[in-house]
Amino acid sequence: MLENVNWAAIEGMASVAGAIGVVISIIYLIYEVRHNAHAIEGATVQSLMSLEREVFALLAENADLMIRGGEDPAVLSDAQLYQYERGVGTYMSLIYSAYIQHKRDLVEDEVWDAYLNALDRHMQAPGFSATWRRICVGYPKSFQDLIKERFPRVRDAKEAV
Repeated sequence: MLENVNWAAIEGMASVAGAIGVVISIIYLIYEVRHNAHAIEGATVQSLMSLEREVFALLAENADLMIRGGEDPAVLSDAQLYQYERGVGTYMSLIYSAYIQHKRDLVEDEVWDAYLNALDRHMQAPGFSATWRRICVGYPKSFQDLIKERFPRVRDAKEAV
């Protein structure tokens, strides 16, 4: 009975079944990787939003200081200036965190653009941009360069100092 079996046909069918199994496994793997990437991106955005809430709460608690410092840091006492610089640094650390996540493709361009648009409003305050120029050395050069490129008036003001 085994003599009449077409082993070549069985072997061919087994090879086809194995190939189909490999293709299905690859398709499933691609699906899982994409699903995982979306989950990681969602978690990253959620983490940034949590950090953002904390930063905004801190800035809101010190609203008077942040407003006065944004207008003219020279009116602040030494202790207030120190607090103001920490406030600007805290906000810029939030932006830096978003920058890193965007650079790693964990945050979409649209979300990153929203952070830059929000930063633009702050950079318009003379005290904020002046403070950034003083504290920017505490951030990586790539981030400093990005801020200079995106906000040329800050660079121009620094060069004028």
